[in-house]
Amino acid sequence: MAQKYFYMKTDKAPYSYRSGEEATFDIYLREDGKPASCHSLKWEIKADFGYESAGEESGESGHITLRAKLERPGFIYVRAWACGNDGEKLPECDELYGGAGYEPEKIAGVTEKPCGYDDFWQSCRTELHAVPPQEIEKRKLTDDPEHPNHDIYDMRLACAGGIPVSGILTVPRDGKKHACRAVFQGYGVKSAWFNFSDDEVIFCVNAHGIPNAMPDEYYAELADGRLRGYGFDREQNKNPHTCYFKYMMIRAAQALRYLMTLPEWDGKNLISRGGSQGAVQAMHAAYLVPEVNLLDIFVPWLCDINAASIGRLCGWGEFGGAIRFFDLTLRAPYIKMKTVIRAGLGDYTTPPAGVCAMYNALGAKEKNLTLVQCKEHIYESPEAEEFTVDF
Repeated sequence: MAQKYFYMKTDKAPYSYRSGEEATFDIYLREDGKPASCHSLKWEIKADFGYESAGEESGESGHITLRAKLERPGFIYVRAWACGNDGEKLPECDELYGGAGYEPEKIAGVTEKPCGYDDFWQSCRTELHAVPPQEIEKRKLTDDPEHPNHDIYDMRLACAGGIPVSGILTVPRDGKKHACRAVFQGYGVKSAWFNFSDDEVIFCVNAHGIPNAMPDEYYAELADGRLRGYGFDREQNKNPHTCYFKYMMIRAAQALRYLMTLPEWDGKNLISRGGSQGAVQAMHAAYLVPEVNLLDIFVPWLCDINAASIGRLCGWGEFGGAIRFFDLTLRAPYIKMKTVIRAGLGDYTTPPAGVCAMYNALGAKEKNLTLVQCKEHIYESPEAEEFTVDF
């Protein structure tokens, strides 16, 4: 039996509601693109500024209709899940994560720029440029049988802060000049990925400067040991210079600087990409390396981290102290290169209201935001639907 999942349709584009307007959510249980059924469907609605409701309906038809509204700019969050006769969630069915936005073009960040913000980032730039992006180690790896026309290298680069840049570099073996793309990873402890493109040189950077391609046990031990809860140490976060994220951002920028030294670079196209924590790295690194001409991010984390102070649903993390120095709504006005963003309407690890606040603050003349219905932070329904905003 195939895994069941949900599809949700709103009565208009889900980012286009006006304050006070009622939104209608038609929710369908699906299997292989066809209607499905179950004993019952449980649902929950939460929204910015405190609105909540929940209920349970018959799942015989596999379809329920819900309604809700907001009286001011913000977002509604809708969840649903299929249940069996015992009232418990069915493991063979994915949950629904979706929502709708009210006047998202009016959403502004409330996180205030901390004292010394610009001085801090100027000092980061100074530290970055004090160390040339020289190779400490460049170890050629065995060819990938699915990508035989690429050279693969396990890289270590010199960097400020005492920890090297560590990543996997893949280079098309065609003798041509290419765009170069740095890829940054989300929260966690893992090896850099092996990414391939016939059109790009790709440097995937692990977040911690640790060795790549090690056994899973190695990363699990680090995650449960010295890197457990990294970035959220309250003592470290009293000062941005001791915050764990500082040198993570500098290493990301150093990776971009290194790509510009490669003979395979076309001298023009330099791309900074990442999702979640990787989006934080990608955006701050793009600020530190102005040669970047495309910022390509998805489900960006740390967007308006103090949004809960006015009643908005807030994302994952403990956002005290110096974490504000890394908030992307504060970085956004400094970003001038083309920026492309993809985010989930059902993602409350990185809530859409914060993403829109960041998007609205961008200094880029050319920018694009795609909001995805039936998408959570990682999970995406097989029938997820994309909406490119027009504000």
